[in-house]
Amino acid sequence: MKVIYPVQQVVSVWVGNFPTEGDFDECVNANVTKRLALQTPIESVCEIAFETKCVSLQQLIQGFSGWETFLPQVERAAASLGVQSANAALVCYNVQCEDAPELWGQLHFLGSFGGQDIKSFSESLASLQRCEMMTLLILSAVAY
Repeated sequence: MKVIYPVQQVVSVWVGNFPTEGDFDECVNANVTKRLALQTPIESVCEIAFETKCVSLQQLIQGFSGWETFLPQVERAAASLGVQSANAALVCYNVQCEDAPELWGQLHFLGSFGGQDIKSFSESLASLQRCEMMTLLILSAVAY
């Protein structure tokens, strides 16, 4: 498997069914975070969704940044794997996985997809990182 990061306007999507959000978090940490081995914390490049009951993939994916641009690809990939519903989803922005296995613990890797609105998420993230750096500089100056 090959992981490429960062890749602009690309998302990688995993879905699964879990009894609790804690179980979902444990699976992400044990299976996705370790396999991706990104140099940046996974929390800074991903969004998650968790529902207490299984819902359609459309319901689960709606609300993610840029969801409109990658939902059709997600639904096609899920259908080809026989996945019709889930209660948990992980979307990693600017992460591309090539030759990746389908199963990552209880998560199904649906694929890496392009999307037009993902750039705005990347720009927002870069802006947030600049704000954090400015805050640190200001705090350092005040402390000095």
